Amino acid sequence: MNELFIRADMNSSISMGHMMRCLSVADSAKERGAGCTIITADEQPEGLIRERGHECIVLGSSWDDMEGELAELEKVIEKHGIKKLLIDSYQVSESYLRKVNSLTDVYYLDDLNSFLYPVHAVINYANYATDSFYPVRFPGTLFYLGCGYAPLREAFKSPVPKKINFEVKNLLVMSGGSDPFGILGKILNVIPAGRYNDINVICGNYNEREEELRAAYENDPSVHIYSHVQKIWELYEQADIAISAGGSTLYELSSMGVPTITYSFVDNQIPNVRSFDTDELMPCAGDVRGGNVPARIAELLDRVESYEYRTAVSRRLQSVVDGKGADRLAALLL
Repeated sequence: MNELFIRADMNSSISMGHMMRCLSVADSAKERGAGCTIITADEQPEGLIRERGHECIVLGSSWDDMEGELAELEKVIEKHGIKKLLIDSYQVSESYLRKVNSLTDVYYLDDLNSFLYPVHAVINYANYATDSFYPVRFPGTLFYLGCGYAPLREAFKSPVPKKINFEVKNLLVMSGGSDPFGILGKILNVIPAGRYNDINVICGNYNEREEELRAAYENDPSVHIYSHVQKIWELYEQADIAISAGGSTLYELSSMGVPTITYSFVDNQIPNVRSFDTDELMPCAGDVRGGNVPARIAELLDRVESYEYRTAVSRRLQSVVDGKGADRLAALLL
């Protein structure tokens, strides 16, 4: 039986998106009858990985010192006869990739183009990922680019066209796995009381302000705060409009046709939100680290609430992302 091997991490310091998109590829491989093992620096993601039905190898290394894991990773590659390895981490260096690629064919999941990647293949599913994004390439490296490779979960494959309600009654507000700047509370503060019937707020697994947020809105019947959401697509279906930080979430929202306002709070989100904004798919309220993002979101809500706008943009979003990227990557890696 073929087996898929992936190197990725998850913790409070890095985006959950890395692990979640890798798990989507692993799930797709499992559907094809292949086993999957995810190699991690520490045990933090192990429970989630095994809960999803996959194996986990813990290197016992530091997630932010990947050079220090090379000796142990080499043993794992040799022991398991790994022929292809999908790597998803911003912590890699050129020397790290060069060494691992000498041991096995490395498929690097990228969205930054930080340096010349000495790997077998580069995968970038961002909407801005085109040939011009990689003008200089390592000799012989293959490139798999564009939204067709966005690795989304099974629930996002070929969804039906979204039903657009004439009135906006349900708002979805998200910040990803963490909320280091407390933006969720600040967004809620600029939304007039009674404007929406339901405001669903998702607190990520590493949000340290969840209890504070719950206490602030415990007497507001329209605000519903969720954590550890298993079926996030159900909240997407309910949402008339979403407000979200940049990242893989934007591709999930696109596949389900949810009109969305974006913002960023880390550097790697900026190209994503800018591209969606430039393509007039999702207006961007700016970066939390500079400018008044909540006030800008309040302004954008007035525009995005238009029934005509929401109808048109929903169809465009679903034409951009078909939700089958995980299947394409699993086929490529197997």
